Amino acid sequence: MKKLIFTLTALSLASFSFAQDFGFGDSVGSEGGFEEETTPSVVWSGEVGASGRAWIDTYDGYKKVNDVSTDTVLDANAYAKLDVNYAGDYTDANIKFKIDPSTIKEHPEDVIDELYANGSFKEGRFQLKAGKMKEVWGKGDKVHVLDNFNANDYTDFIFPDYIDRRIGEVMFKATANISWDYNIKLEGIFTPWMTADRFASSGYLYPAAQANLTETVSGIVKHNAAIDLGTALSLDDTSKTDLPSIVDGLQSMSSFSADQLYEDNLKSLKYGQAGLRLTGSGAGIDWGVSYYYGHYKQPSANLGAYIDSVSNAVKTYAASSAGQTAISTAYYQEISDFATYMGTNVYGVAAAAGATTYVSPVTGDTVDLTDPTAIQAAAQKDGYMKAVSDHAQEIAYMSDQKLALPSLNYDQLQVFGLEAAFVLWKFNTRWEVAYNLTEDIAGDDPWVKNNSIAWVAGFDMDLPIHNLNINVQNQGSFILKKDKIEDGAYATYDVDYNSDGKYTNNKIIGLLSDKWMNEKLTAEVQGIYVVETKEYMVAPKIEFNAVEGLTLGLRGVYLYSDNENGEFYNFTAWNDKNHNAAFVELTAKYQF
Repeated sequence: MKKLIFTLTALSLASFSFAQDFGFGDSVGSEGGFEEETTPSVVWSGEVGASGRAWIDTYDGYKKVNDVSTDTVLDANAYAKLDVNYAGDYTDANIKFKIDPSTIKEHPEDVIDELYANGSFKEGRFQLKAGKMKEVWGKGDKVHVLDNFNANDYTDFIFPDYIDRRIGEVMFKATANISWDYNIKLEGIFTPWMTADRFASSGYLYPAAQANLTETVSGIVKHNAAIDLGTALSLDDTSKTDLPSIVDGLQSMSSFSADQLYEDNLKSLKYGQAGLRLTGSGAGIDWGVSYYYGHYKQPSANLGAYIDSVSNAVKTYAASSAGQTAISTAYYQEISDFATYMGTNVYGVAAAAGATTYVSPVTGDTVDLTDPTAIQAAAQKDGYMKAVSDHAQEIAYMSDQKLALPSLNYDQLQVFGLEAAFVLWKFNTRWEVAYNLTEDIAGDDPWVKNNSIAWVAGFDMDLPIHNLNINVQNQGSFILKKDKIEDGAYATYDVDYNSDGKYTNNKIIGLLSDKWMNEKLTAEVQGIYVVETKEYMVAPKIEFNAVEGLTLGLRGVYLYSDNENGEFYNFTAWNDKNHNAAFVELTAKYQF
């Protein structure tokens, strides 16, 4: 278990589409200033649709995903959306409904996707907006590093439009139009709490990192319960081997909840969000500066107590000759070496001799035996800690020592951002740069993300061939103070650790599209390539507007990743032969 929660930012990029019109900024009126009075109106619109997806077995042989084994797995879904908008002279209100089986069953509060009211004052100089909303910050074309207020729903991330993947949040927004001539606006947003990113809990889109965390926690709960049960029943060592099966039956009666892993409740002011953004236009450039205060939407796992408890369990078990024999016989030699190193050499021989230092048999470094952190760092550097982590559950079952649970926390985050958009020759360019500031300024806290720099740089343009349009964007990041990660006592467990030693991440995101038959037929190919991990995604799609409002489509996805540091690896880890995943999908939607 190296790093339990991977960032999935790349996956949210899979369905961006190019901008049909490259308009910079938001005009308040056709000539600037506040629009003329209009007749209040109510407008209804919506969409209903259905899809059928077939996950394809892309290699010969048997595969198993979440206890479902077959050559092809079929998924089907139906949904409905309804948008009701009221527009008056100085106010407007909007409510959007999202109805689908997953939302109704798992998050019924999100059947109301958005619900807000907006009012204008002082002839449009000021606006106030409040309700459940989705607000987008940044100039990127549906690819952002500055858009932080709303969480993402990754339960089915492949095709939904960017704004449809965002989860509505209760917000209060104030806008001041400072200059009509230069379209200068100052926006301020506050949310009393935050919503976390969501992931699938089963199926092919169930992230491998999340599955590993669930398996680890389940094993710890069972192990600790077995010790309590064994003590209560006064079972001998032979009978204890039957305890895991006993606990399996009792676990459903346990009061343990995964919520206990989190340090705080997200529905609290601690997780409130706030930000300011100043935007304007001049000399052909749309620009913006912004500041965000909040938290990351995906948790970091603190494994300190867990690792220490495993180390103590191994050390205690290895203190006896029977324990050392059992470990070396039943498991791997490196675990036996670790037991000898931590249990006998360091704590036994050296301590018995009254020594305060010990020379590592692997690196030759001198270890201070009076400093527990130095001992842990030495074990980490010698490579023994990974062996213990890989086989922690087996070792734990051989001891009577309880294991500590990991804890999860959403790291505090401040984002200082710059953004711009302008036309360069025939290229419509877009830029975003973010400095992400966390509480781990020194970079030496393994359980908190380091500071980082992130960016988006891209363009779109019409090609002189038929109706072809190309959109290319680079989303990247660079983690600061990587040396503090690699030299840390818990290096391989650090939330930012990369086993390849690469602390940059560059995704090249492209879309090529064309239209025929008076724009009734649309074809496109989307793609993502991650430079550092050499993983990629290809997603072709074709849609046909059969009659007014009715669109039929055929689309597919192919994912490849064989690098455990990759983001797509979360969805190809189960395929240990070809490291890929693929599906095709039929769609139908009617818009009104």
